[in-house]
Amino acid sequence: MQRIEFTSWQVVALTAVLLLAFAANIGMPYNIDAIALSFDITNTRAGLVASLEMAAIACGNLLLARLAGKLNPHRVYFLGASGIVAFNALSLFTNNVTELLLLRVPAGFALGAVAATIMATAARSTKPEMTFGIINSMVGVLGMALGFLMPRALAMHLFANEHPALSWTHWNEMDGLFVVYILFSLGALLFIRYTPVPAPAPPTAQDQAGAKPIGIGWLALFGLGVIFHGHGNLGIFLVILGREASLEVEVVGYVLMAGAGIGIGLPLLTGYIGSRIKPLAPMLVLIALMTLGALILANLDRPLAFILAAPLFAVLPMALMPIMLGVLARLDPSGALAGSHPAFVLVAGAAAPFVGGAISDASGGFAATGWFAAACFWLGFSLCWPVLRQAQRPAASSSHQPQDAAPNTASASP
Repeated sequence: MQRIEFTSWQVVALTAVLLLAFAANIGMPYNIDAIALSFDITNTRAGLVASLEMAAIACGNLLLARLAGKLNPHRVYFLGASGIVAFNALSLFTNNVTELLLLRVPAGFALGAVAATIMATAARSTKPEMTFGIINSMVGVLGMALGFLMPRALAMHLFANEHPALSWTHWNEMDGLFVVYILFSLGALLFIRYTPVPAPAPPTAQDQAGAKPIGIGWLALFGLGVIFHGHGNLGIFLVILGREASLEVEVVGYVLMAGAGIGIGLPLLTGYIGSRIKPLAPMLVLIALMTLGALILANLDRPLAFILAAPLFAVLPMALMPIMLGVLARLDPSGALAGSHPAFVLVAGAAAPFVGGAISDASGGFAATGWFAAACFWLGFSLCWPVLRQAQRPAASSSHQPQDAAPNTASASP
């Protein structure tokens, strides 16, 4: 199967559409805090909303990952982003958590469709590790922006309820967040026309890709989901953990901004490393760091511990993604494995807010959640072990040459 030589602007446009559409999901820790405050509900109920939204993302992702090579990606992006804008706007008018839930589920499905199509396209790159490294690096840029904007958006209701021009509805903590998400998702529409449109893969190439031993790839995707489930059990509550460490929400925002800053460079570094050495060693280091961070955050005894541990812990999953997605893209050049990864990550992640909230509510804290997260990290890593063991240095592997034909250039319009 031919790989695609993306231009720099095509990579920028592809990344922009994904991240601007995905802003509401990246800001999920703030969403849970805002939902709990707005509707005066428990962490468990607030986590259920996030869980069902992420489950819907996974459903949209699984469906479109199978159809990514058959549909015009520009149409998928436009319909998906338009739906995200609409459902974000309607979320401003909800009066209870049930109404919000009914809107977040279709918004999640649209987001999953956009994410699957973009990831399947990125997997066709001549340098998939670096392409995924750039995408995940830009998650750090968006995370830094959200770390600055979201604490202020949480307080927007105080201004809106006192301003005569905005008094047509009662504003709560959640509404300020969705105003920001509406603006971001509108921005995604502006970049669609500049994204690459790969030529559909010929049936013979798809058959060749399907004949490869990709069973261990699907097992690795399941393991990746377990890792993200463990991280989400604790990571989704970072804002609450910061509050419990006696930090103001603005300070927590600055801490997460610092993490986003780390997240800008770290995926680029791991993508560079993953394209040059075997992936097993860097993956071991990343899983060990995630385990250490989880245990520190789950047993906080002073604000300084949160300030030091939270930034790195928040972005470590983004650091391992370029390595794993590069391995999967080379195992299956059609892009089906890499394009399906959001579904596995989000199916497991969908349960994380609910499970993590239930564990913290039942145990009266987050210590048990931390140990559960650590167990998930190592269980997930063990499921990724077969594909990591098989992976070879790309430059030294000759087995990929028949499938990875001479690079092609993708068009930027249908």
